[in-house]
Amino acid sequence: MFRLKFSAIPGNPMKLNREFIGNPIDEFSEMYERFTSLYAIKNLIADDELHKRPLKAKKDRVCKFCKAIFNEQEKFKSKAHLLPELIGNKNLLSDFECDKCNNFFGRKYENDFANYLGASRAFNIENAKSGGLKFKSPDKTFIVMKDTEVPLNLPKLRIESHEEENNHFTLDADNKKVTFHTTRPSYNPHNVYKAFLKIGLSVLPHEYDDDYKIAFAMLRSEKKNEEKDDPLFKLNVYVHPGPVFPSPMVILFEKKVRTDLIPTHIVCIMFHNYTYQLVLPLNEQDKWMFDGKKIITVPNMPPFIDKHFAAKFGMPKGHRLNFNLDELKRNEKHDITFSFDDYKDSRFNE
Repeated sequence: MFRLKFSAIPGNPMKLNREFIGNPIDEFSEMYERFTSLYAIKNLIADDELHKRPLKAKKDRVCKFCKAIFNEQEKFKSKAHLLPELIGNKNLLSDFECDKCNNFFGRKYENDFANYLGASRAFNIENAKSGGLKFKSPDKTFIVMKDTEVPLNLPKLRIESHEEENNHFTLDADNKKVTFHTTRPSYNPHNVYKAFLKIGLSVLPHEYDDDYKIAFAMLRSEKKNEEKDDPLFKLNVYVHPGPVFPSPMVILFEKKVRTDLIPTHIVCIMFHNYTYQLVLPLNEQDKWMFDGKKIITVPNMPPFIDKHFAAKFGMPKGHRLNFNLDELKRNEKHDITFSFDDYKDSRFNE
């Protein structure tokens, strides 16, 4: 068995400057200028003290997703989270999600979402501090967990690779990088998309709910996607080197000019080392654009990372994700690369 131990980057990530507006990365300045000329921030939610808010009394609650009201059958007993706990939300709760919807979304979508994120959740140093999360590969030969053999004030990850022939990591000592080769647990890509959609609809102000009634219906429906390449189920993502976001953040952007041939709302979802771009779909106010004659574009969202942060830790890398497949995806390879200052590799038999 191999054990490879390494520390988090020294310093408190909470003190790092991750401004998303103000100092755009030079290489993305043109994309930044175009996007901000078309869209303005409509809502911003983050798991911090500033964005906490009091919740309605349970007797006054109405479910945003199915319109259920508090009564003998619907008591809103569950502790519903505004953003999923699995992306790091600890404090933001929802007062507009009934127990049935909460159970359905958790069972149907968030389990697949967690499996899609795979080992990346366990590699988050904040999870290492709490010790409440670990990752095991499907064959149980690769494990990520909190290292309990170090002082409590020095949170570290413990990575175990059982059986050398499994080749669970590649160490590039010259360039001070290590790449972990993991396998995601089985997941349904369509359900992962709906987990993102649920986040986007959750941060939507209530006055827009009627405009997205079809999207809400799609979220609650178990009907399969019958199109092989539906652009609705595609997202853009950036992977950011360096420390993780201190807390998950979701930004709702709204187009500035109603007659522009672009979607009304775009959602930016930031957590761990990722930024996802989601178009809120099926808006009633956008139907006029879909007449078969007009060309509708979706402006690429830039990475909202301060250029000084990128200069220190590395450039974000973007790619396109396709969640069209509505069936289990098994044994998908998932490589995760880290840079380090130093390491200690001890080899022994147990």
